[in-house]
Amino acid sequence: MQLKITNLFKKFDKEKYGKYLDLMPDFKQEKTQKFTTVILTLIAFIILLIFAINPTLSTIANLQKQVEDAKFVKEKLDQKINNLSILQTKYNNLQPDLPIVYNAIPKKSEATQLVGQIQALAQEASLTIVSLQVSDISTSQIDNFSSYSFDVSARGDYQNMLNFLENITNMQRVVALSNVSIRKQTESNNSILQVNVRGGALFKP
Repeated sequence: MQLKITNLFKKFDKEKYGKYLDLMPDFKQEKTQKFTTVILTLIAFIILLIFAINPTLSTIANLQKQVEDAKFVKEKLDQKINNLSILQTKYNNLQPDLPIVYNAIPKKSEATQLVGQIQALAQEASLTIVSLQVSDISTSQIDNFSSYSFDVSARGDYQNMLNFLENITNMQRVVALSNVSIRKQTESNNSILQVNVRGGALFKP
């Protein structure tokens, strides 16, 4: 009984593997050899694609990205150069007016020059200066401008005082009048008008 079962398994295995062997191609046939060659060639091509062509494609993609980045940078630089050119043109157009701007708000206090201008305006208006002084310089922490105050007192007639005030407010140098008063001063039974002016001047160091 045991011998029959063993023979049965052997027969079964032979039949099973025989069927598998029938499915295997016959490598001795020319058609099979050509087919195998094509398959091996495709496998070799795929391996070549993975290990050789793929890094090349990655390099090409990286170079293309670098070229696009370089084009973007070049566009930005061209735009910046164009903007600088426009600013240069505008600066050249404004250059004749720059001395006026610098005189309006100078880089230094130029207090002595301001005092001389006020004296000249008073003389032009036929006023006699009684006193003229400049106070300490203060700096603004907000806009980085510096300023100082000046006080001037002068005597003369009313119309000349009005002319003096108009001229001082129309100076090329930017000044702001904060307090103006006109009073009568009596000396030796004579009534004399005196104007007292307090103002401020800016400069940007």
